[in-house]
Formats: sequence, C-alpha cells, structure tokens
Amino acid sequence: MTASTRLLAILAHPDDESFGIGGTLALYARRGVEVHVCTVTDGAAGAVDGRTGDSDIALPLKEVRLQELQCACQFLGATVHRLEYRDSGMAGTADNQHPDSLFQADLDVVARRLARIIDDVMPQVVITHDPSGGYFHPDHMKVNRAVIKAWDLYGDGGTARSAAWQPQRLYFTVVPRSALKWLILILRVARQDPQRFGHNQDIDLTRVGVPDAEINVRLDIRCCIAVKERASACHTSQGGARALRLVPSFLRRRFMRYEYYVQARPPTSRRCSDLFEGVGFDM
Repeated sequence: MTASTRLLAILAHPDDESFGIGGTLALYARRGVEVHVCTVTDGAAGAVDGRTGDSDIALPLKEVRLQELQCACQFLGATVHRLEYRDSGMAGTADNQHPDSLFQADLDVVARRLARIIDDVMPQVVITHDPSGGYFHPDHMKVNRAVIKAWDLYGDGGTARSAAWQPQRLYFTVVPRSALKWLILILRVARQDPQRFGHNQDIDLTRVGVPDAEINVRLDIRCCIAVKERASACHTSQGGARALRLVPSFLRRRFMRYEYYVQARPPTSRRCSDLFEGVGFDM
C-alpha cells in the first residue's frame, strides 16, 4: 500500500465504525492506507446504557456520541467526517418523524453531500451498509441508498473533481448467514431469544445476514481484534466493549477473526481476501 491509497467508510451512526468494521479500518490503517470514516447521523436517538455513570452523560447525548466517535477513530487510525443529520431511531419510533432526522431528509440531497465528501477524500474503496442495513435500521438502509445514488452520480460525470478519477470499489459490510445459524443455536440453548438480540433487544437475528455464496471478501482481521475492542470500549454510552461480549467468548474468538463484504460496484462473482485487490493507484 502507498500514501495515495485511501479508504472511506460511510456509516449511519457513531459506533458503526467500531462494532461493525473496526478490524477492517484498523488493519488498513496499519498497512499505511489513509482511512476515513464519515458518520451521517449524530447517534442521539440511541438508548444510553444503564450502566453508564451520570458523569459520562452530563453533555447532550449527541456531543457524548461525537466524543466517543473521535476516541474510537484515534484507536482505529481514521479521520472523521460528519454530516450531522439527526438519528432517526428504529423503525416506527417518534424519532422517525423529526424534521431534522435522516429518515425525513431528501435522498438526493444526502447523496450529493456524500458525493462531495467522496470528492474531497478521493478514496479508491468505499464501504457502507448493505441494503438491509444489517438489521433493518432505517438510517442504515437510507445511508445505503444514498451512497449508491452518490456512486451513480460518477457514472453521469456530474460530481467527480476530474474526469480521470472516480472511486473503484463499493463494498457492503455483511454478516454470513452460516455464522448467524450457530449464534442462533447457542442463544436458544442458553434460553435467550434470538429475535430480541442486542443491548436494546431490537435485532431479530433470524431475519439478518446474507447467504455465504454472495460474499466476495473474507478479510482476516485477527491481528487487529484488540484494537477493535479498544475502539468499541470508547462507546461507553452504548455499552462499550460489552456490546461485543453479548456473544459468548468462544464464539467471539471464532467469529471475530474475519469481517465480510459483498462487492456492490462493479458487481462481481470473484472471491478474494483484500478489499484493494485489482484496484489501481494512479491518483
């Protein structure tokens, strides 16, 4: 990798960069890639972990979430960018109706704002949520649609700073369905409901994940698991590293070894172990 190698992750909330793809970001930063994270919402609709001390939430929640994001990205080696839409909360909540929420924002406007960030960073590789948002969070799904729309603007020649440059790979971060089958089985044996998973019990594991055959990149991040956990620990308002420890330790050691991606643009059926495979580095 060279100093001109750039990766941009466009994600919905503060903490998505750590809990989800923290190993990937840390790995490429370690390899000398210029790593950037764009967080589209302020995360202010997220429920505060009940074990967080009062002193930790003295500031407005959106300011706490920003501080946590900056802390995490220091560990990951990433530069932070933000659009600052209001967090929309989960589907069907009152936060969806707030006029400043991402849920209410005009999709074309969001896409153009993201295209400007892509222009500024000039990444060869862009990562975002998959169409389901991972677990059907409205903000995750809207970010997916906005990133695709921003990407397609380059095909029209309408946003890139020069006709000679455009991003080369767009990946969706995903979880393989095979891994989830094991987790669901373990939860049921432990008499826990896999349809009410996570800190807020709002994730239905029986509905998420992608077929293994659709995965293009299985990225080995074992060398960076400790960094991912340190970055996750920054998000104390969301439970910090405890969010990762919802998964039994032996499963965590087994399934945190890899992070998985579907290559959305250009579409391909090939499989590889590096997000930058086949990418050119002329600029």
